[in-house]
Amino acid sequence: MPPRKPPSTEVLLDVLESLPPGQRLWVRGAGRSLYPLLRSGDSVRVLRCGPGQLARGDVALMRRGRQLVAHVVVSTRPWRTAALLGSEDPPGGVTLGRVVAVRRGQWVLPLPRPFRPALWVTQQTLALAWARPGTRVVYRRVRDFFFSGWSRPLRRALVGPLEVRLLHVDDLDALLVFAGERLVVSSGFLRRQLRERWGLAEPHRRGAAAGAFDAQGRMHGFAWVDSYRQEALPLDGVWVRSLVVAPQVRRMGVATRLLTCLMDEARRQGEPRVQADIDDDNSASLRTFGGLGFRPAAPELTRRTNQAWDAAGRTKALVVLEKDLTV
Repeated sequence: MPPRKPPSTEVLLDVLESLPPGQRLWVRGAGRSLYPLLRSGDSVRVLRCGPGQLARGDVALMRRGRQLVAHVVVSTRPWRTAALLGSEDPPGGVTLGRVVAVRRGQWVLPLPRPFRPALWVTQQTLALAWARPGTRVVYRRVRDFFFSGWSRPLRRALVGPLEVRLLHVDDLDALLVFAGERLVVSSGFLRRQLRERWGLAEPHRRGAAAGAFDAQGRMHGFAWVDSYRQEALPLDGVWVRSLVVAPQVRRMGVATRLLTCLMDEARRQGEPRVQADIDDDNSASLRTFGGLGFRPAAPELTRRTNQAWDAAGRTKALVVLEKDLTV
């Protein structure tokens, strides 16, 4: 029997808000605000209560719009919350309850209230350290070392086999969790595109999005191909967008599999070519696209693409590549 699909965020919000005080519920999709304590696909156990039952150092589950976030309470008078590695949140949001445990697979970490002073101090210390540019540089170098080629066999064994396929509408929650961790694209845009374009059945699908999923349904890679006209940029054709692979599965061919899946779908939709614009200092992506047969686009298209993005506020120079799908 296939694993039962977790309820959508909308359903969880309705269930949570209907629970009486004192009830507990396991919830997925609380974003990455407690990263590295909370990661994609993890669950939190929530004790339903209001802000009056929370103190500094507790972890509050909040509703912001139609999204769930788990944040550390840094002050109650006035009420302020913050991510574990971030600055304080803007005012607003509805408190749904207190997070009493975090679950990752079979591992459960309780968050008892006697530990809340330690969690508050940890949040304040990490937030101050993370605000320093040097800390982020060191973190990136350590991360790149551990996710380099030498660790690939171990990472492959830990993650397990990955399925790369086109996304459909039922993948919305997995996409939003991944986006909250690794993308700068708004959740509203992704939700609309998946429901109205990418996730439709043939022949109504327009553009496409692809994801790399593990056996538990967690997304470890994402890319999409669509027209820039969707975002009011004056560029014709279809373009590869937001090719992002999680560090734990890098150097495993995931990016190549995502691009191949998208190119097959673009070809099926009758597109004669697919294009990509890449930061000129992103050597890894340039190698990946080059290995799949992408070649430099005409200078005029490169000029117009950079002009369009300059007008939109982007400052980096872009390399424009294209691949003929009719060959």
